[in-house]
Amino acid sequence: MKIVTILMSLCFGVASAQDTDGWITLFNGADMNGWEMHWGKDWKVENGALACDGSERSWLNTTQPFSNYVLKLEFRGSGKVNSGVFLRSEKEGQPHITGYELQIWDYQPAGYNTGSLVGSLKAQPVKIIPDQWNQYEITANGDHFVVVLNGKTVLDGHDPKHPSGVIGFQCQPDNPIAFRNIKIKPILKTQ
Repeated sequence: MKIVTILMSLCFGVASAQDTDGWITLFNGADMNGWEMHWGKDWKVENGALACDGSERSWLNTTQPFSNYVLKLEFRGSGKVNSGVFLRSEKEGQPHITGYELQIWDYQPAGYNTGSLVGSLKAQPVKIIPDQWNQYEITANGDHFVVVLNGKTVLDGHDPKHPSGVIGFQCQPDNPIAFRNIKIKPILKTQ
């Protein structure tokens, strides 16, 4: 077991720490080690969170790709915030096309609201808690996705399009957003 833990730590260079349960911290709360910015430069570390002030369209991603995992994170934005979490995206191109966009927006015109994988799977109706820390827990295991928002399962479905890629965060103009407590637990075997 120790050898597996050491190998996982080496493979996932973005990790700042791994606990005994196999969780790997993707953001250390102090700097942007293990993360890359795209399209803009408005991401910074602020009060222990990855924060974007919404001055321009941009996205931020892990330097390492992931395939099967449980991902936990917290996000905070206004009740009208338009953002997203990119799952299994490519570093180049449009991350919502080269991978999945897990929506953070309660008013998406086509009905892919918060908790949905945009263009693939729609979540049960739900609203974020404005200006508070909301919690996402995402399980991506093969083609099976389970999304839990603030303790409630809002999506449980299958989509095989994207098997692996980086994890990222979206920032839209005039939509400040922050993310913290970002950690991942790799699933070594799909079920």
